[in-house]
Amino acid sequence: MYTQNTAPTSWPTTARPTRAILRTRPRIQRSLIRSWEYIQPFRVTVLVIRLLVVLWLVFLGAALLSAGYAWGWILLPGAAAVLAAGVWIFTTAGKGWPAAQG
Repeated sequence: MYTQNTAPTSWPTTARPTRAILRTRPRIQRSLIRSWEYIQPFRVTVLVIRLLVVLWLVFLGAALLSAGYAWGWILLPGAAAVLAAGVWIFTTAGKGWPAAQG
């Protein structure tokens, strides 16, 4: 018969927050920060991807503006918003798992 092997996780059980602990965080943090973003290598990778998206938006906005299209102005605030959200998520997730209050 098949046996169910559960591979040990790299996270100790005390470091994993329960659903009740995660609900103590503000709604904006619960909706924007995923559990895997608390892991350092993933968090850095996601930040780099977001920074590349910001550079692409700025480049595309500048290219549209130089070609005479006013739609390029919309991309510049979008790039600023992606940058601000990416840095906020990176620094907030860098603080670690939510601690149990008690």
